[in-house]
Amino acid sequence: MLQKSSLPKVAYEDMNEMHYEEADLINHLFKEIESGSDKNVTTAVEELLEHMQKHFEFEEGMLKNRGFAMFDIHRNDHARILNETRMAYMNWRNFRDREALKEFLEDEFIEWLNLHIQAMDSVAAEFLKKCSK
Repeated sequence: MLQKSSLPKVAYEDMNEMHYEEADLINHLFKEIESGSDKNVTTAVEELLEHMQKHFEFEEGMLKNRGFAMFDIHRNDHARILNETRMAYMNWRNFRDREALKEFLEDEFIEWLNLHIQAMDSVAAEFLKKCSK
């Protein structure tokens, strides 16, 4: 489980909200992995992927439109985890290995999310906050 309160906060509240929504989706996916049907696990992964896509498009749109200097680095980090999550989803679709999906979330995704927020989103949020003044 991912506690929302454990996620780093950034200076731009809309970004924090997206992270909290993602935490809810991750926790829902954990529940489905533990006790849901294969169909429910599949749906939960698809919902997470859809949210990630919207989340990243939202951030990238704001950053690109305002000329954020680290835009390409930020976008590439999004692309990397999105591709890794898609691979975990394909592995799930092919093998129905709940433990592998759970390990991906715990060992890869959650760690990435925390590091991304700390290293990239915090800088981006400060930039967006300055732009809105």
